[in-house]
Amino acid sequence: MHSTRTRRTLGAGSAAVVAALAVGTAALPAHAADHQLKIFVAGSYQLPTDPAAQPQWGENVFMHVGRTGSGPVDNVKLTLDTSGLDGVATLTAKGCAAAGKTITCDIGRLDYDNINLTSHLWLSALPGTKPGTSGTVHATLSAPGAQTGTADFRVDVGAAVFRTKAPSQEKDVKVGSKLPSTLEFANHGGLPAKRAIVNVLLTAGLKVDTWPSNCEYAADKGAGWGKDRPMPVTHAICTIDGEIAPGQAVKLNGLDITVGSEAYYDLAGYSVFTTEDAYGNDGADLRKQLSFQRGTGAPATLVKSAGEGIPAGLDVNGHSTEQEIVAANGADFEATGGWAPDASGSAGTFTVGMGNKGPASIFDRSGGEGAPNVVVQFPEGVTVTDLPATCRADDYVHGRKSDKPLNKFACDGIGSTFMPNAASVTHKLGLKLPGGAGELTATVSLQNQESELGDGHPSAVMPWDHNPANDLVKVALRGGAGTGTGTGTGSSTSTPAPTGAASATPAPSATVAPAGLHGSAGPSPTAAAGAGSNGGSTGAQAAGGNLANTGSSAVLPLAGTGAAAVVLGAAGLVAARRFRARQEG
Repeated sequence: MHSTRTRRTLGAGSAAVVAALAVGTAALPAHAADHQLKIFVAGSYQLPTDPAAQPQWGENVFMHVGRTGSGPVDNVKLTLDTSGLDGVATLTAKGCAAAGKTITCDIGRLDYDNINLTSHLWLSALPGTKPGTSGTVHATLSAPGAQTGTADFRVDVGAAVFRTKAPSQEKDVKVGSKLPSTLEFANHGGLPAKRAIVNVLLTAGLKVDTWPSNCEYAADKGAGWGKDRPMPVTHAICTIDGEIAPGQAVKLNGLDITVGSEAYYDLAGYSVFTTEDAYGNDGADLRKQLSFQRGTGAPATLVKSAGEGIPAGLDVNGHSTEQEIVAANGADFEATGGWAPDASGSAGTFTVGMGNKGPASIFDRSGGEGAPNVVVQFPEGVTVTDLPATCRADDYVHGRKSDKPLNKFACDGIGSTFMPNAASVTHKLGLKLPGGAGELTATVSLQNQESELGDGHPSAVMPWDHNPANDLVKVALRGGAGTGTGTGTGSSTSTPAPTGAASATPAPSATVAPAGLHGSAGPSPTAAAGAGSNGGSTGAQAAGGNLANTGSSAVLPLAGTGAAAVVLGAAGLVAARRFRARQEG
């Protein structure tokens, strides 16, 4: 469809960048010697003792590769030495070549600082392997003229491993309420766990008044992506000592979450691990990026639970879950418009925008049905002489392109996924008016994917906005400067944002290291790497070892990804773990 915004999953989160990486054999650039090749992989992977065949597109080891410096590196090869897996496990890599206990994957051209592989790596325990048995895989990334990168990862068979229960959504929660943590998990490994490391992530509307003394916490201003606003989150790492036996289920106790004044749709995300270096544990990366402080409250504990509803399968995201909290709150979105003619009276600047008058900060996980664009309809004869890059012609009616220009323009709203309380955005368009003295009126309205396919305002349903009257304003273009006047019942007069207000293009997002990966200063938006294979090719298996899967970041393995995968920045971790937002139909 023509919408300027597409629906997406975030992930805490969220928004995500997907791109394709070309594989080539062009001549090696002269500056290739300045490149350092890098491998990003978790320090350890835990396998069940029962052998498991690799499903189509399956992966349970996630590896990224990259290079420092600018420009491509050609003829890149990944070599996996599986001799350290003798008697422990097998490693399989689809589309790669196996010779004895060595697997070689042809990466080809590498032109990213961090990108996932497409040779899906799969580990499986050998029959009869005893719980507690470990092995090691040694990985090498090399290319002519570039500095070689290496990394090792450990394979633990039958070790303690946690699986979480997905809690039900909390609805109509009053602002100011305190909710106990809903984290419940079980040890589905073959050995007891000595402790549980619980990573907590809270979105902007949630907080913990007093963190337990066995938790460290830090504020994260968030990482914007694309044209979205950064979403602030709170991270915490809680280490709770005490043995958790195989098959035992427990529930986190002593962590109460307060629903703040800006809450509407919010998430409390949990990931639980047995070791610091386990796949998916982003604690080490977070400590490098943020300033943590220790809590002062009574320590959090684990209490036994029945464990009903906790799956024990091979779900690679099974260590994570999230509590969805919908507060009995809302936010008043308003359209704004203003006209400032020059001395001639026939030309000037039209300011169009929107604001969130709160009290809630809105996290619109669907990324389309609710989050609006700002649409301005000019009368016939009015000419737009200066159109900012944040606005574009909108010649569509009911989702179909008109056979003639409509003199209608759509401009970016506050954001497509996160719209903070008190945030606003403005755009300035140059106009030239036609001659004459007749009335000329421009209409500014908030529109989203739903209304664009329908009859427009007031069908732009935003469930959090209980005052839709100011979602549409009219601005007179004759008779001097003017501001928009609301047209609905209970209408209000809008005021234009002040001159020089923030324009529509936030700075590019900072890059953040994927969780559980070694040696990363942070990935840039990643793409699917052509690894000399297509997803349907037969995997090569080395004797005594099999290749780890590589289709996504350690934060969010995506089932069914072929030549592309999604990597999220720190704020995107919020929604990444299990929830699948509505997809574009």
